[in-house]
Amino acid sequence: MKRLFLLACLVMVSFTASAQRQLDSLAKYHRSSLYTVLIKHSQLPYGESIDSAFMAMPMPDKFNNHNLADRSFESSAKKVKKAAKSGKKDKVNFEDINNFFTREAVAKALISKWFNRDARTGICNMDLISERGYYDASQLDIRLAEQSIRGKAQLADLGDKLIGNTFVLVNDITFIDNGEVSSGVATGLRIFGALAGAIVGVDVTDVTDMAANAVNDIDGFRVNITSYLYRLAWNEDLLWDFYSRFYADHTYSDEQRIAARDLFNAIQGSDPIFRLEYVGKTTTTAANMSSKYFAKKSKSEQMLKVCTRAIDKSIVELQREYEDFKVNVPIYRVNEDGTVDIQIGLKEGVNEKSEYDVLMPVEDEMGRLTYTKIGQVRPVKGKIWDNRFGAMEDAEALASDKDAKADEDAKDGNAYLDATTFKATAGGNRIIPGCVVREVTIKRTK
Repeated sequence: MKRLFLLACLVMVSFTASAQRQLDSLAKYHRSSLYTVLIKHSQLPYGESIDSAFMAMPMPDKFNNHNLADRSFESSAKKVKKAAKSGKKDKVNFEDINNFFTREAVAKALISKWFNRDARTGICNMDLISERGYYDASQLDIRLAEQSIRGKAQLADLGDKLIGNTFVLVNDITFIDNGEVSSGVATGLRIFGALAGAIVGVDVTDVTDMAANAVNDIDGFRVNITSYLYRLAWNEDLLWDFYSRFYADHTYSDEQRIAARDLFNAIQGSDPIFRLEYVGKTTTTAANMSSKYFAKKSKSEQMLKVCTRAIDKSIVELQREYEDFKVNVPIYRVNEDGTVDIQIGLKEGVNEKSEYDVLMPVEDEMGRLTYTKIGQVRPVKGKIWDNRFGAMEDAEALASDKDAKADEDAKDGNAYLDATTFKATAGGNRIIPGCVVREVTIKRTK
């Protein structure tokens, strides 16, 4: 009996170690890739400052950075406010977005980035795919992989679940003053000039001084963002098509490489092999608060914080509506009391009613890895992490100023945590570090 018990323990340790290796790898494999773009309104007084703020904002940390060199384009709308009121704003934006995608051959450029394609020589490699997919480089020799059923399955997985989870988020951002501004448009220009200086480190002392005199006239402001989500159309068939027509590495002859390069360069941005599919859109807003606490911070600091939080909220709203845009997040810690810690929080829309499936990767007989649900967790009341931009500064100010009031979005969060604690509602005995969680339904708080 003792021998059987020891054998069982060894089997369990072996299984857990093997599962852990898979989980550690797959947590990175299933990160979606994101390219963010701004619709510019340079005709508005604060347009250039909005552009500067957008470029300085950090990439959402649950995504791989797949940004291209071109991060913005000019809106063709002549009168933005009039277009918004008449309902024509979306129509104009869709036309501008499609024109940008075609003109810049965006889908083609996204694929080129995946394969590290050198535009001059046409040489490709699998380094980025290996890094993001957590593949061994030797497993990514397409010519060898296509000779085996198992290799083909792995490459199909690569096409569908790695490259195929590339998204483009196009953002139309407007800043709106809530209060009366004594100097009208000029005041807005001064304020956003100060914002640009604070963000990008440009010497704008004179502008900042003028802004300091002007911001007292502003009772508050809000940020409106309409975000349009697109997904790269990519699958196993397109992967093979790309490889057979355009892929060339250092093992190819000069003649083969040049032929593949010239063929690729001749393909227009509207070619069916390189295309983006529209997923959906959302409009959300964030605002500052008129309070003694906010009055202690510069208006440029407030604006940067509000703008960053607004984009995070926009991403959450899109994930609420579109299943494929949801992210998988690895379990950070398993605690002695059976609860688990996960490094998501208010930034990702976590609230007391949130529910998450716990998933474990399973390798089928073809070598393809899929997720199987093994449990479910919910946040523990009072242990939700406030990980929004600037949350720690907010918490410290609230602690030192008895008259300061937390904003509505922060009421369930704690910035002093490093993760949100969840309790298992199903399958608690099967949950181990490295398993990933995926939100079931993000329920809106009232």
